[in-house]
Amino acid sequence: MMLNLFKVLSVFVAIVAVTTMGVSLSTFIVAPDLRAEMNTPAMQNYTFERTTGENPQWTVTRRFSINPQDPNERGSLGTVPTGYDALIKAHQDLRQQMSNRTNEMTTETTRLNEEVTKFTTNQQLDTEAVKRRIEQLKLESDAVAARVKLKSDQLQELSVKSRKIRDETAERRTDVLLLRHELEELRTDHFRLTAIRRDLTDRVLRLEIENQELLDRKTQLDTSAANPATVSSQE
Repeated sequence: MMLNLFKVLSVFVAIVAVTTMGVSLSTFIVAPDLRAEMNTPAMQNYTFERTTGENPQWTVTRRFSINPQDPNERGSLGTVPTGYDALIKAHQDLRQQMSNRTNEMTTETTRLNEEVTKFTTNQQLDTEAVKRRIEQLKLESDAVAARVKLKSDQLQELSVKSRKIRDETAERRTDVLLLRHELEELRTDHFRLTAIRRDLTDRVLRLEIENQELLDRKTQLDTSAANPATVSSQE
């Protein structure tokens, strides 16, 4: 009986020893390399410093801020007793920063979406207003074009009339020159005829005087013929 008990105990001890050795080996093999983890791309923003002494400590420092608008995010994150705690603290800080940044980006995205929505609404209103303005300007442009065409037609008619008036004026000017020339000739003829009339009037007067003298002489002769005695006595 006792022999069997010792056999069981020896087997149990052997199993426990093997199990303990396996756990030790797995821990040694699986345990992460602190320096390798601290140099990963995710930890590039953090520095890990280990103090020497009886109770070594790990200090975690943030190199730069993820948010450029908040420079106060740089600096020490505190001191922890082990390197694993330092890595955990750095990862927690990174997760917190990323969460904060995500919240900020979400808020900014929401604000930008609201602005985009507002801008889109305003743009639609502006587009409709521009379309209405274009239609109004088109109507005004058509009206102006119609008035311009009307004025152009009127100007064309006035141009034709003006050309006719110029031609008629030129003809009238030619007629005036001809009439003036004829008037000058008529004046010359009138002057000549006046001189001729004056000369003829003088001749008529002389003829009348001569005729009167002849009449008087004839009367005397008739009288002498009728009374010869009187004539003889007079002689």
